[in-house]
Amino acid sequence: MMQEIIDPPPWETQTSRRRYSNRWLSVVVDDVRLPNGKQYKYTRLEPAGIGVGVIAFAPDGRILLEREYRHGVGEVIWQLPGGLTNDGEALREAGLRELLEETGFAPTRVDDESVRYLGMVWDNPAFGVAASHIYAAWGVEEAPGGHRDPAEFVSLHWVEPAWLREAVRSGQVQDRVVVAAVAYLLLNGWLP
Repeated sequence: MMQEIIDPPPWETQTSRRRYSNRWLSVVVDDVRLPNGKQYKYTRLEPAGIGVGVIAFAPDGRILLEREYRHGVGEVIWQLPGGLTNDGEALREAGLRELLEETGFAPTRVDDESVRYLGMVWDNPAFGVAASHIYAAWGVEEAPGGHRDPAEFVSLHWVEPAWLREAVRSGQVQDRVVVAAVAYLLLNGWLP
């Protein structure tokens, strides 16, 4: 039997000031009152859009991953195709747009069986509301319309599901969206 959960009280935001903004995010400083009554300054990041990522499967079952240098960690990492939604853009359409733009691949058909919503992860809830919504797309093939962002230098790699499971288990793959996608797929029985 599960024990009753008692949550800590929320903080009270008194003022918020935007300190910096660019096309990707804003830095906001909040003056908050903590549950013990003390004042505290808290820095948050506000994303410019909602994140989406797609784990894409070829007709033969292989999975499309990207390798990209990520300056924040100073490493080339394994990741899924993805990015931010445009204003008013539905999550699934944004994910498929990002998949096509970054890789030149798209599912041959789009319906609830070939493109499935897996779930959402907070990017880093201590810093703000940035979240990534994850989709799986089966039966992807090359399609016209892919064009990369000038700041994206990405290599594409087709991997076997067994390799990806082991790479996540061993820590070779550490990106939160890839790890979450693998977990969602395994929990649903969709990853061989």
